[in-house]
Amino acid sequence: MRSSSPLATDTSGALRSLARRIRALRERRGLKQEDFAARCGISVSFASLLERGERSPSYETLVQVAEALGVPLADLFREEDEEAGAHRLVDFVRKHSLSRPEVDRLLAVAEVMFTGRGEPPPPAAPPPECREPGCGKPVLARELCGAHYHRERRARAKASP
Repeated sequence: MRSSSPLATDTSGALRSLARRIRALRERRGLKQEDFAARCGISVSFASLLERGERSPSYETLVQVAEALGVPLADLFREEDEEAGAHRLVDFVRKHSLSRPEVDRLLAVAEVMFTGRGEPPPPAAPPPECREPGCGKPVLARELCGAHYHRERRARAKASP
């Protein structure tokens, strides 16, 4: 007789979650179910039942599964959500033995990359215009458009002997 208590429901949900996680990790590593089963020392049919959440694995089996997938045992129970991203960052820092200053630099880069996401960029400043009254053309140099700049340059050249 099957229990319909909340505890039984939570257990079956946890088992399904574990099953999805095992399958996702296996697929992410490119392992066929047969290869995975061989690495774990279990039958292919039992591996299939595990991945469908139809069998509850023993502690020893979970240890073998974690070893076969190359993950710590705790990773089998992590949820694939935003928190998983945080775990991946911690794992990255540990794997590369980053020092405190290196972690601070990594965070500074992330802040620059992701601060203001979703906000429109500030409006660009209008291009500078020629200072000659009524001209309004874009500036080439010395706050003058091309025509006024060259006119002023020629005038200076004539004025100096």
